[in-house]
Amino acid sequence: MDKKENFMAGKYINILLGLLTIFLSACSDDRDSLSGQAGGDPLLTFNMTRAGGNIVSNTLVYLFDGQGSDAGKFNHKVQEVTYGPDRLSMTVAAGTWNIALVTANTNFSGGLIQPVRSAARKDLKMWETQPAGGVLPSMPELRTASIDGQQVIGGQDNSVAGTTILSRNVALVKVVIADAGGLDVNGTHKLELKDVPTTLNWEGGLFPTAKNPRVSTVPMTGTFRVKDSTSLPGHQRSDTLYFVIPAHKGNDYLNANPKDTIESHMKVSVDLACVGGSHFQKTDVVIPRVPRVNGILLVRLLVGGKLDVTADILGWEDVELNADLSQTQLYTDKASVGLSYKDTLYVNTNASDFTVNYPTGGWITSVRKIENNGVEITADVNSYVDGQPRSSYITIKANNVTKRIPVTQRPDEGTIRVNNKRLVFCPNLHENRQVEITSIGGGWKFLTADPKKARANVQSGNAGKSNVNFTRSSVAYNKTLDEGHLVYGDTLVIVKNIMTLATDTIRLVNCYIYVDNDNTISAAAPQGGATTAVTNSEDVIVYGGNRMIENFSSPQSWIHDISWDFIAQKLTFTTDRNIGNPNPEDDDEPRAGTMKFRHAACPDYEVTAGVYQDILVTIPPFHFFVVKFTWNGNDVDIAVEFAGNDLAGNGNNNSLYDKKAVGWSLQRDVSYKGQVLLQWGGDATGGQGETAFFNAPILEGDVNSPRKIKLDVYATWYTSGRAPDKMTFTMYAYKGGTMNHVGTNFVNVGGELLYNEAHTVMITTTRGVGSYATGGYTRVATITYDRVKHSAKVQIWAAKI
Repeated sequence: MDKKENFMAGKYINILLGLLTIFLSACSDDRDSLSGQAGGDPLLTFNMTRAGGNIVSNTLVYLFDGQGSDAGKFNHKVQEVTYGPDRLSMTVAAGTWNIALVTANTNFSGGLIQPVRSAARKDLKMWETQPAGGVLPSMPELRTASIDGQQVIGGQDNSVAGTTILSRNVALVKVVIADAGGLDVNGTHKLELKDVPTTLNWEGGLFPTAKNPRVSTVPMTGTFRVKDSTSLPGHQRSDTLYFVIPAHKGNDYLNANPKDTIESHMKVSVDLACVGGSHFQKTDVVIPRVPRVNGILLVRLLVGGKLDVTADILGWEDVELNADLSQTQLYTDKASVGLSYKDTLYVNTNASDFTVNYPTGGWITSVRKIENNGVEITADVNSYVDGQPRSSYITIKANNVTKRIPVTQRPDEGTIRVNNKRLVFCPNLHENRQVEITSIGGGWKFLTADPKKARANVQSGNAGKSNVNFTRSSVAYNKTLDEGHLVYGDTLVIVKNIMTLATDTIRLVNCYIYVDNDNTISAAAPQGGATTAVTNSEDVIVYGGNRMIENFSSPQSWIHDISWDFIAQKLTFTTDRNIGNPNPEDDDEPRAGTMKFRHAACPDYEVTAGVYQDILVTIPPFHFFVVKFTWNGNDVDIAVEFAGNDLAGNGNNNSLYDKKAVGWSLQRDVSYKGQVLLQWGGDATGGQGETAFFNAPILEGDVNSPRKIKLDVYATWYTSGRAPDKMTFTMYAYKGGTMNHVGTNFVNVGGELLYNEAHTVMITTTRGVGSYATGGYTRVATITYDRVKHSAKVQIWAAKI
């Protein structure tokens, strides 16, 4: 028996594509034993143990330098290759080589781009799919393998054995309309697959890089055939379109979750014919996952009011027959099983019998043979976690051939649905809503027992149709408590088919509009000389939908320009100044109005809220109010007193501090509540000026005083013969600091001047302190101090100059 016969003795052949076993044998002195060997070069033989005939006969071999300064650069293509049924043989010069094998199940050599000598593999294009007839076609199922650092030594025996993977350098893209409604089954339904990678390099990677691959500006196209579902009335599904595209073979492509992979996403566009002649068109919808080399990218299109695209990566297994030397054949009607609870596959074999098995202790609870060579697989549905498909396998064995079938538990989509996916509730108007649940193949249950927003009258039901009533929840709202936030607003309720694991959702929208401060919105009053004010109110809180209110109106014209920021939950509106009233005393006083608005998610839910505009504050709160007289020379006397400040507002005097004048030959100060309320600075006999100051904060919030405090001011000439003559009467308001007694005046030190007002008046009297309030002194002014507005209104009685 020669070397070749020894090599093959007792070996089984597995024709599944993928594993390439390499054997190298050489003997430069024994040329008769190496058929086809020439020039002393060793003979290199590849034994392809799982390759079909086309794979072997289409394989091309390229040599790249394996060492030295040109390591990794192209050297030459092996021209003379001897093809056997399951092996390749060729003569190769001695040296260290990086060997690249390229093949496909069809003749592909016309599309292969030959490498350039002395250039690196990653910089050389190996394949580029070119458009033809305005579309981008699929490429062949190109397979590649790299064998780096293979040493061939001349002049001696070489015996080396190893293995490598001859795997696809492409991905299969499957596109299907998984669920639709209203499409014309006789119409034309077009698909475009865009931004498709086109180019591979000689390392098997995408060119120029995986992060930025070359993509086609011309789409791949296909036409769906749509048919109505027989098990789900009103639902439709299409056949599957297939596309083969270049895929990136990174340095970790054999890992379950490779990192060295493409990062750019393809897009789909559709033009689907609808019943009645209209078209459903969507453009450039991104596929959420990227293709994986030697894998299947399954793209599912869900056509409703919009186009939803889902994608999964599946294994791409060769569905070919397995055989051993006794010619046992074993195949199944599907390469993998996807189920929720139970599924059946069928076996075809020429063996007299077969056996089935599965891992024990897992979620597959039963695998049994049934009639017609069927295999029934049952899964545990109770331990399934929603949204987390799980994988296992079963094995089928006939004689010496064993086939492993992947099994994935996942929902049977479309077996449960609700007729209304959004239930909107609002106070008084929509307290109850109903939904119809259709469950096919099994009963159903809610996964959320207490969704808070609304409560269902039942939590589960049987297969078929069930009507479920939801009743709105409500609670006394307090924005400082959590309960209102839990009850009002939106939530999703998941309903699940307990047999098929499929789910559907119902959105509960519990609308509620809360207005703080007993349903009253506080409006800003204009300040200073402004005639309008803008209010940014956080008194309103909206729940439900996008938390939007709209359709604003107010019966009062002074409330206008109303808007709502649903993100910040802020109500903005403008109010006018309260002026121009028939009675001037009513100007800048507080007033009330209303505004109306509706909930955007429940348009018939309208709220009327009060609007309160506060009193206009003329000046900020002050601490000291000062009255000062100044003149040119001679002696002046003043008298300052509170008068007419009875709490009842009838003009009578308040016995607590009224009619207690300060001035020369009168009181020096008036005390109230243990503090100096009014104080005189002293007698100025030579034009130094005389001052009295009012300690305003003492009366802030005083329950024994009216809102408006009146202060009467008198003055007279003490020097005979001076009257009539003018004086300057000035009022000051100070915030903070201290009132220092300087001569006959009080001077504020360290405070802030908030307000001053001056008048020049004629003083017509001389002396008369005994009758200062009844004509002895000239009545100069009445100052009315508003304790709320912090304003000082002055009525000048003396003649002004």
